[in-house]
Amino acid sequence: MKKILILACALSLWTGNHAFAAEESGPGLIGEYFDLGAAVETFPTISTNQKPTLKRVDKNLNFRSTEITFPGTKLQSHFAIRWTGKIKIPKDGKYTFFLESDDGSRLIIDGKQVVDNGGLHEMQVDSGNVELKAGEHELKVDYYENENDGGAGCVLSWKADGLPKEVVPEKALCH
Repeated sequence: MKKILILACALSLWTGNHAFAAEESGPGLIGEYFDLGAAVETFPTISTNQKPTLKRVDKNLNFRSTEITFPGTKLQSHFAIRWTGKIKIPKDGKYTFFLESDDGSRLIIDGKQVVDNGGLHEMQVDSGNVELKAGEHELKVDYYENENDGGAGCVLSWKADGLPKEVVPEKALCH
């Protein structure tokens, strides 16, 4: 059964049909995509009973600002995304996380904000440092897009002693 689930998850990621695996445990983060329907200039408050327009598993957060719509969606302007799951830290140490986004984004690990890249702007990067123990930690990334004049994107990267800066890989993310 586990092999079938892994194969189905891999197939859904390969075909772009991410919704199938959104409720199952596995690699990647759960992405909840919300069409806000109105302009947003800061992190929106999304009520707990508001249903997402789209819910899928994203293997990592490596969405460059290259499309008119957000990759794999029909969302263009006035939307927000909440990614949740866990990050697997390979060894104890100080980690630097980078969030590059157009417009605002923020990273929260174990309930503490690590990066705040809020505001209305083209793709720009902000970073933050945190000491983490090896093992799994709760992770949440909030992202919003107001007007899509030059694209919409969000990229989560990391680096630590002995590790080069890279997009946080799928093997380090789970839900």
